[in-house]
Amino acid sequence: MAQTTFSGPVTSNNGFNSDDTLTAADYVSGSYNLTDFTVRPAATWTGTVAALVGAANSRTAGVSGGTIIGCYAQTSLGTATSTITGFNAAVYGVVDVGPSTSIGATYGGVFDMAQFTGTRAATPTAFIGFGEESSTTNPCLNLLDVGRLGKNVASGASGNVLFTTVAPSSLSGSLRIKVNGVTRFIPLYTGQT
Repeated sequence: MAQTTFSGPVTSNNGFNSDDTLTAADYVSGSYNLTDFTVRPAATWTGTVAALVGAANSRTAGVSGGTIIGCYAQTSLGTATSTITGFNAAVYGVVDVGPSTSIGATYGGVFDMAQFTGTRAATPTAFIGFGEESSTTNPCLNLLDVGRLGKNVASGASGNVLFTTVAPSSLSGSLRIKVNGVTRFIPLYTGQT
Protein backbone atom coordinates (compact mmCIF):
# COMPACT_ATOMS: atom_id res chain seq x y z
CA MET A 1 0.00 0.00 0.00
CA ALA A 2 0.99 3.63 -0.25
CA GLN A 3 2.92 5.12 2.65
CA THR A 4 0.73 7.05 5.06
CA THR A 5 2.28 9.97 6.94
CA PHE A 6 0.65 11.66 9.92
CA SER A 7 2.24 14.99 10.80
CA GLY A 8 -0.25 16.67 13.10
CA PRO A 9 -2.88 16.16 15.78
CA VAL A 10 -5.08 13.26 14.80
CA THR A 11 -8.52 14.87 14.73
CA SER A 12 -10.85 14.90 11.73
CA ASN A 13 -7.95 14.41 9.29
CA ASN A 14 -6.44 17.78 10.26
CA GLY A 15 -2.68 17.95 9.94
CA PHE A 16 -2.27 14.86 7.76
CA ASN A 17 -0.11 14.84 4.66
CA SER A 18 0.77 12.35 1.94
CA ASP A 19 -1.77 9.52 1.56
CA ASP A 20 -4.15 10.04 4.49
CA THR A 21 -7.12 8.24 2.91
CA LEU A 22 -7.42 4.46 3.04
CA THR A 23 -9.02 3.03 -0.11
CA ALA A 24 -9.93 -0.44 -1.33
CA ALA A 25 -6.38 -0.79 -2.66
CA ASP A 26 -5.09 -0.54 0.92
CA TYR A 27 -6.90 -3.70 2.04
CA VAL A 28 -6.33 -7.38 1.35
CA SER A 29 -8.90 -8.44 -1.23
CA GLY A 30 -11.95 -10.17 0.20
CA SER A 31 -11.14 -10.11 3.94
CA TYR A 32 -10.41 -6.40 4.37
CA ASN A 33 -7.38 -6.86 6.62
CA LEU A 34 -5.27 -3.72 6.99
CA THR A 35 -1.61 -4.54 6.37
CA ASP A 36 1.70 -2.73 5.90
CA PHE A 37 0.54 0.41 7.68
CA THR A 38 3.45 2.75 8.45
CA VAL A 39 3.28 6.02 10.39
CA ARG A 40 6.19 8.43 10.07
CA PRO A 41 5.82 11.68 12.05
CA ALA A 42 7.27 14.78 10.43
CA ALA A 43 10.66 15.67 11.91
CA THR A 44 9.46 19.16 12.85
CA TRP A 45 6.27 18.06 14.62
CA THR A 46 6.33 18.52 18.41
CA GLY A 47 2.76 17.58 19.35
CA THR A 48 0.97 14.23 19.48
CA VAL A 49 1.26 11.63 16.74
CA ALA A 50 -1.04 8.58 16.68
CA ALA A 51 -1.04 5.67 14.27
CA LEU A 52 -4.68 4.64 14.78
CA VAL A 53 -7.43 6.70 16.35
CA GLY A 54 -11.01 5.75 17.21
CA ALA A 55 -13.55 8.20 18.58
CA ALA A 56 -15.54 5.50 20.34
CA ASN A 57 -16.88 7.90 22.96
CA SER A 58 -18.78 9.97 20.41
CA ARG A 59 -19.70 7.21 17.95
CA THR A 60 -21.35 5.07 20.59
CA ALA A 61 -23.31 7.67 22.54
CA GLY A 62 -26.43 6.14 24.01
CA VAL A 63 -25.38 2.52 23.44
CA SER A 64 -26.96 0.12 25.95
CA GLY A 65 -26.21 -3.52 26.72
CA GLY A 66 -23.59 -5.87 25.34
CA THR A 67 -19.88 -5.13 25.12
CA ILE A 68 -17.96 -2.20 23.68
CA ILE A 69 -14.32 -2.62 22.61
CA GLY A 70 -12.08 0.14 21.31
CA CYS A 71 -9.56 -2.23 19.72
CA TYR A 72 -9.85 -6.00 19.23
CA ALA A 73 -6.92 -8.25 18.35
CA GLN A 74 -6.91 -12.06 18.07
CA THR A 75 -4.77 -14.90 16.84
CA SER A 76 -6.46 -18.22 16.06
CA LEU A 77 -4.92 -21.66 15.54
CA GLY A 78 -7.61 -23.39 13.55
CA THR A 79 -6.33 -26.96 13.55
CA ALA A 80 -4.60 -29.40 15.91
CA THR A 81 -1.66 -29.58 13.50
CA SER A 82 -0.70 -25.93 13.94
CA THR A 83 2.94 -25.51 14.95
CA ILE A 84 4.28 -22.18 16.17
CA THR A 85 8.07 -21.94 16.44
CA GLY A 86 8.19 -18.32 17.61
CA PHE A 87 5.69 -16.74 19.98
CA ASN A 88 1.93 -16.30 19.66
CA ALA A 89 0.57 -12.93 20.80
CA ALA A 90 -2.65 -11.06 20.09
CA VAL A 91 -0.81 -7.75 20.52
CA TYR A 92 2.93 -7.16 20.12
CA GLY A 93 4.25 -3.71 20.89
CA VAL A 94 7.79 -2.47 20.28
CA VAL A 95 9.07 0.93 21.37
CA ASP A 96 12.23 1.83 19.45
CA VAL A 97 13.98 4.50 21.54
CA GLY A 98 17.02 4.61 19.26
CA PRO A 99 20.04 6.72 20.27
CA SER A 100 17.98 9.72 21.40
CA THR A 101 18.96 11.27 24.75
CA SER A 102 15.44 12.67 25.30
CA ILE A 103 12.78 9.97 25.04
CA GLY A 104 10.09 11.39 27.32
CA ALA A 105 8.21 9.20 29.79
CA THR A 106 8.59 5.98 27.82
CA TYR A 107 6.19 3.07 28.35
CA GLY A 108 5.37 -0.14 26.55
CA GLY A 109 1.67 0.55 27.10
CA VAL A 110 -0.37 3.29 28.78
CA PHE A 111 -3.99 3.21 29.98
CA ASP A 112 -5.79 6.30 31.30
CA MET A 113 -9.32 6.36 32.69
CA ALA A 114 -11.12 9.50 31.57
CA GLN A 115 -14.46 11.26 31.30
CA PHE A 116 -14.44 13.67 28.39
CA THR A 117 -17.86 15.09 29.17
CA GLY A 118 -19.64 15.68 32.45
CA THR A 119 -18.68 14.16 35.80
CA ARG A 120 -17.76 10.52 36.31
CA ALA A 121 -20.86 8.67 37.51
CA ALA A 122 -19.55 5.10 37.85
CA THR A 123 -16.42 3.31 39.10
CA PRO A 124 -14.24 1.49 36.52
CA THR A 125 -13.33 -2.10 37.45
CA ALA A 126 -9.61 -2.20 36.70
CA PHE A 127 -6.90 -0.80 34.46
CA ILE A 128 -6.12 -4.28 33.11
CA GLY A 129 -8.22 -7.46 33.10
CA PHE A 130 -7.02 -11.05 32.69
CA GLY A 131 -9.33 -13.97 31.94
CA GLU A 132 -8.94 -17.71 31.39
CA GLU A 133 -11.38 -19.84 29.37
CA SER A 134 -9.73 -23.14 30.35
CA SER A 135 -9.08 -23.00 34.08
CA THR A 136 -8.81 -26.79 34.51
CA THR A 137 -7.28 -28.11 31.27
CA ASN A 138 -3.87 -26.67 30.38
CA PRO A 139 -4.58 -23.28 31.98
CA CYS A 140 -2.26 -20.30 31.68
CA LEU A 141 0.04 -20.60 34.71
CA ASN A 142 1.66 -17.18 34.97
CA LEU A 143 0.18 -13.70 35.27
CA LEU A 144 3.36 -12.17 33.87
CA ASP A 145 6.50 -13.43 32.15
CA VAL A 146 9.08 -10.86 33.19
CA GLY A 147 12.27 -11.26 31.18
CA ARG A 148 10.81 -13.73 28.71
CA LEU A 149 13.08 -16.12 26.82
CA GLY A 150 15.77 -14.17 25.00
CA LYS A 151 14.62 -10.84 26.50
CA ASN A 152 15.98 -10.87 30.07
CA VAL A 153 15.43 -7.81 32.25
CA ALA A 154 18.03 -6.10 34.42
CA SER A 155 18.66 -7.89 37.72
CA GLY A 156 20.94 -7.60 40.73
CA ALA A 157 21.11 -7.04 44.47
CA SER A 158 20.69 -3.25 44.21
CA GLY A 159 20.79 -0.30 41.87
CA ASN A 160 18.62 0.53 38.86
CA VAL A 161 17.43 -3.00 38.11
CA LEU A 162 13.95 -4.31 37.37
CA PHE A 163 14.37 -7.55 39.30
CA THR A 164 16.16 -7.50 42.67
CA THR A 165 17.77 -10.70 43.89
CA VAL A 166 17.51 -9.86 47.61
CA ALA A 167 14.60 -9.91 50.06
CA PRO A 168 12.56 -6.71 50.45
CA SER A 169 12.22 -4.71 53.67
CA SER A 170 10.18 -1.81 55.05
CA LEU A 171 6.66 -2.97 54.18
CA SER A 172 4.55 0.08 53.34
CA GLY A 173 1.25 -0.09 51.47
CA SER A 174 -0.37 -2.46 49.01
CA LEU A 175 -2.09 -2.66 45.63
CA ARG A 176 -5.70 -3.81 45.37
CA ILE A 177 -6.44 -6.53 42.81
CA LYS A 178 -9.16 -9.09 42.16
CA VAL A 179 -8.52 -12.82 41.84
CA ASN A 180 -11.50 -14.88 40.58
CA GLY A 181 -13.82 -12.09 41.65
CA VAL A 182 -12.38 -11.76 45.18
CA THR A 183 -10.53 -8.64 46.30
CA ARG A 184 -6.92 -9.29 47.33
CA PHE A 185 -3.92 -7.10 48.15
CA ILE A 186 -0.29 -7.24 46.97
CA PRO A 187 2.11 -5.84 49.62
CA LEU A 188 4.54 -3.11 48.60
CA TYR A 189 7.96 -2.34 50.05
CA THR A 190 9.93 0.89 50.18
CA GLY A 191 13.32 -0.80 50.46
CA GLN A 192 15.30 -3.99 50.06
CA THR A 193 17.55 -5.80 52.52
